[in-house]
Amino acid sequence: MYSVMIGLALVVAAPAKKEEPKKDAPTLVGEWYPESAVRGGKLDNPPPGTSITFTADGKCLLKEGKREKVEEGTYKFDAKKDPAEIDISPPNAGGQAVSGIYKFEKDTLILCIVMGGERPKKFEAPDGSEVMLITLKKVKKE
Repeated sequence: MYSVMIGLALVVAAPAKKEEPKKDAPTLVGEWYPESAVRGGKLDNPPPGTSITFTADGKCLLKEGKREKVEEGTYKFDAKKDPAEIDISPPNAGGQAVSGIYKFEKDTLILCIVMGGERPKKFEAPDGSEVMLITLKKVKKE
């Protein structure tokens, strides 16, 4: 019995295994620049200098090309869905929302969206559709 107690004491007193630090799950929050975009099967890249910023308080800021003016809309997302869903209410869209799906691949955000239509189910923008597939990279802060 005495040896069982010593063994138990040694197990309890032994240092616990260190857990690997958990990597933060990717987040929409931050500034992104589009690398490429396809709409309805055709290349439709935004002008150079375009960026999209998602804020933690639900704002979606769009800066198009070299324009100084930043357009402000809102967004909601559900990362628990498969694929994850996003709804964007762009500025000056007359109440017409953008619905879509998104996924992360390392430091890349892939958005598949459509304005005013049925939410895409796959990450593709087939010929003749109004679906837009956008590949974005996160802007690195220095």
